[in-house]
Amino acid sequence: MHYYINVVYIKIIFQSSKMRILQIILAISLLACQNTAAEDSKKNKSEVAQSTQSGNQIKNGIVFRDAQGKFLTEAEKDSIVQNLESVQALKRYDNENNNTEYILFQDYDDLKGFVDDDVIANLIEENKLMRSGGRGAVINKRINDQWIDKPLPAGDLNMLDGSTKSFADYRGKILVINFWYINCGPCIAEMPYLNDLVDKYSNEDIQFLALSFDSKTDIKNFLQRTEFKYEQGSISRAFMYDFTPVSPGHFIVDEEGIIRDILIGAPRQTSIIYQRLVEVIEKNKK
Repeated sequence: MHYYINVVYIKIIFQSSKMRILQIILAISLLACQNTAAEDSKKNKSEVAQSTQSGNQIKNGIVFRDAQGKFLTEAEKDSIVQNLESVQALKRYDNENNNTEYILFQDYDDLKGFVDDDVIANLIEENKLMRSGGRGAVINKRINDQWIDKPLPAGDLNMLDGSTKSFADYRGKILVINFWYINCGPCIAEMPYLNDLVDKYSNEDIQFLALSFDSKTDIKNFLQRTEFKYEQGSISRAFMYDFTPVSPGHFIVDEEGIIRDILIGAPRQTSIIYQRLVEVIEKNKK
């Protein structure tokens, strides 16, 4: 199964680390990547050529395709990136063969027939967002597409009191989740306003849960110096990044455990986060 990741705007293709779907669009220049690309090309040249001739994909490597899915030899790939203007690459991961694939194309219409229409439409929309709002707008779209009106997933929440909970334990009341970590400056800056939020709703059936990928020991040491009135828990970095690769993040969850609103990142004026959260909480109160 293929998972579409991002579009890279470059004149040459290079090997990078595997990235999750919620990770940001990369813009890499030719000069910065030339040496890496050359090294990777030598390593995979014979495998790519053999794969193309036999019609079988390689395993655990990097492969290149054209806009219609044809596997490219090194010579074909080099010809495309050297002779065509405004070459783009759609990066995706092939789970079946454990390959990273780069699909070279000029226009999104070139991908029709090989890439699903809904994926192409999504790429076009993200491209427009990138141009108008930057990568933050793209990340927000991806996170909202993944989670809005979806149920909270299963997974262990390691609470500071030593207990282990799950999101199911919070059903029956509105749940406000804050994703943060100790070295996140904007996360710390907004904590006084989050404390005010807890005070405002202290007599209502609203729960406030803060989750960090820091260890319980580190969180406890931090809380000795900084007041943070949310209930605190520790989760794995991977589990947190499934929700958002950007912190702070705020998820508003209804009584049935369905995510209804998401606020990602910190506003330039930190105090604004208080009113924004009040607005989405009030919207979700019955």
